[in-house]
Amino acid sequence: MAKGLSGLRRRITSVKATKKVTKAMQMIATTKLKTWKQALLDARLYAEQLIDLVQKHLTHQDIQNLPYFHPSDAPTLHVLMTSNLGLCGSYNAVMIQATLPHVAAKDTILVIGQKGARLLKKSSKQVNENYMLLNVFDMTSIRPLVDDILLQFKQGTIGKVIIHYAQFVNSLVFHPTPLTLLPLSLPGTAAKVNPLDVPLIEPDPLTIFEEILPLYMKNTVFSSLIEAQVSEQSARRNAMEKASDNADELVEQLQLDYNKQRQANITQEIAEIIGGTAE
Repeated sequence: MAKGLSGLRRRITSVKATKKVTKAMQMIATTKLKTWKQALLDARLYAEQLIDLVQKHLTHQDIQNLPYFHPSDAPTLHVLMTSNLGLCGSYNAVMIQATLPHVAAKDTILVIGQKGARLLKKSSKQVNENYMLLNVFDMTSIRPLVDDILLQFKQGTIGKVIIHYAQFVNSLVFHPTPLTLLPLSLPGTAAKVNPLDVPLIEPDPLTIFEEILPLYMKNTVFSSLIEAQVSEQSARRNAMEKASDNADELVEQLQLDYNKQRQANITQEIAEIIGGTAE
């Protein structure tokens, strides 16, 4: 009986220690979530201003003839955004399950996030792990990725680029969302714009567009990565909060079992003493 009690004590101590870890990770995830939320608001504002710039100053019928606006028969590149760290619940599994139905046999998946790459290795899909450890801190960190995508699209190696990221809805909900990066589909057409309203810019609009396109793409990828980070930290915080709550319930149940067994031991000892006295 004593061995059973000591085992329960060790189990209670172990669960309490685990709860300290999950509680600490919950607090860290909460702090990171606040930081990434602010970054998301800033990125959205910047994206709106950039799109407004493109619409006002680069709405020109000639840019619609550029190859960036037309898909080809080449395979599609799917950029899947997952996490580098675990303990975020079903975040990675949900992202992968939502992405795979869009992937054809000849397509390639470029995975951002070590956890997603490991899970996808179990499937028969072709996985590109070149950017799986991409650090999302500034626009410079994603420049090689965007340059590589643009180069492959120009060369005709890929005919379409789709970003799969977690769209943040609220602290409890995120939606796996596909976003077509290439070919471009900018809102507004030259037919709807009065030529007299188009400003004169130097050099010509096509040159300006060629210069702005990498910036536009980097901002689109960066905004998606930030939103994915917000969703990931939210999922991790929720998972750690649930784990802490489960730890509390488990400790309570183990403590109840411990008290019951201890009371049973005491009752048995008293009965043995009384029995021995009667003899």
